[in-house]
Amino acid sequence: MKKIKKYVLLMVCFGLFTLLVGMNLYGLVNCNGAGQGYEGPGRSLTTENSAIDGYIIDAAGFYFAVKSDIEGFLKSIELQDSQGLDYKGLNIVLDRAIANMKAAIVTYETLIREAENTPYNENVQAILKTFDYGAFMAFYRLNPFVFEDAAICLKKGDITGVFKKCHAHLVHILELLQVIYSQTSLNKLPGLHIIWQLNETCCEASMFGSYVARIFAAIR
Repeated sequence: MKKIKKYVLLMVCFGLFTLLVGMNLYGLVNCNGAGQGYEGPGRSLTTENSAIDGYIIDAAGFYFAVKSDIEGFLKSIELQDSQGLDYKGLNIVLDRAIANMKAAIVTYETLIREAENTPYNENVQAILKTFDYGAFMAFYRLNPFVFEDAAICLKKGDITGVFKKCHAHLVHILELLQVIYSQTSLNKLPGLHIIWQLNETCCEASMFGSYVARIFAAIR
């Protein structure tokens, strides 16, 4: 049990560090720049699609709020032995996180519909299909598993597919939040594996969005 608690401590601390480092930058690095991959107003091949970029930023704003609440939840779990657990407070935080995550998901669904009805920018398509993803990943020492997940779509020019993967990440986080809330609302905590999954999925979602933004910044 002591070994398990020590492992949980290390995992949660790492997750908190990742969230703290990334939370203030997420709105600037979550798939930003992807609007350049679509034709702009008047079917221009040189103008970014501001509507698509707007949806990306709005969704990131909702997710920023969710991450802040997840950070608070993890902090409470980490300090429970010394400060106890305020289940009423936890439920308020989780309920707010769930509401913001639902808003982020709805925004991504609107984004995906907009993207599916907008032609791709042919110039950007050509660049994405010839981009040296392997060299880029190695140079910046990026996580290969998360980076490859983004590259699979982008090397085919499937930018809308990237949005769909972001949406899937958010849906998964929402499901985990709802499982946790179903227990805390009964003044109980879920199994540690659910808390680990929440932490790890948030980290993966953040890295995924950041890597996509890196690529679009590189090809600008």
